[in-house]
Amino acid sequence: MIRHDGKVLLSWNKNLQTWIPVGGHIDPGETPQEAVCREVAEETGFEFEFYQKSVFENNGKVEIIKPHRIQIEEVPHHNKHINFVFFGKCTKYTDKAATDEKEKLKWFSREEIVSMKDTMIESVYTLSLEAIKSIQDS
Repeated sequence: MIRHDGKVLLSWNKNLQTWIPVGGHIDPGETPQEAVCREVAEETGFEFEFYQKSVFENNGKVEIIKPHRIQIEEVPHHNKHINFVFFGKCTKYTDKAATDEKEKLKWFSREEIVSMKDTMIESVYTLSLEAIKSIQDS
């Protein structure tokens, strides 16, 4: 979940016909956090900085930032997806309106998220509010 100025960034998914966080698949040889940074840069042009600081280490060779949450979800026509959810911020912000795949991008306030409760995927709704709350708490 990308946060900036008290809002979260969501992308319109044409297949699901709903707003979802920016993200994508992990390429071979990537860690989850490398994939997040690559996907955010590819889809939005933003640079991403993680809020999570705790790290799992493998004898000093690979560092993996502990995700905010790991969840498994059924995705229509894609079976199950394992989602690594990280919270972070834009370090290079622009007011971009679409992803590299021409999907809409929009910054949502808490009030906007709450008003869309009945039309959002439950996990996206919950995570969006958690991300916004953590901004306000920091």
